[in-house]
Amino acid sequence: MRGRLVATAAVVGLLVAPLAACSDSSVMHMRVGQCILLPEGSEETTATTLETTGCTREHDAEVFHIDSMPDGDFPGAVELNKQAESVCIAAFGDYVGSDYLTSTLDATWMIPTKESWAQKDRSIVCLARPLDHSKLTSSVKESGL
Repeated sequence: MRGRLVATAAVVGLLVAPLAACSDSSVMHMRVGQCILLPEGSEETTATTLETTGCTREHDAEVFHIDSMPDGDFPGAVELNKQAESVCIAAFGDYVGSDYLTSTLDATWMIPTKESWAQKDRSIVCLARPLDHSKLTSSVKESGL
């Protein structure tokens, strides 16, 4: 793997104010193809809602894969991040249309916290965003970026 920083985000009380033509969506109800605005300083940030927007408007990232974890005890953030990295990198090429290692996009993810796990949150949400953290103005699906 080339020297990429693979950012992680955990899924707690940060609410994002909506803008015109945008809406908030619970991180527990994200869907593939959804374009989102990430909170400022979103590396290692926790959030219960994210601002969603149309993919033709400026946005930070796009949901490209969602993986459900089995029920059971909370496996811990380290284990969830290992699982997320594996799942998200494996799903990246099929959605984006280019190999992860040569893409201009990076993969990041949201994982459940211990608190959200207790509320039945079992989803790893994979996000594609530009390596330079610039804004996107179209969908990354099959873009080859």
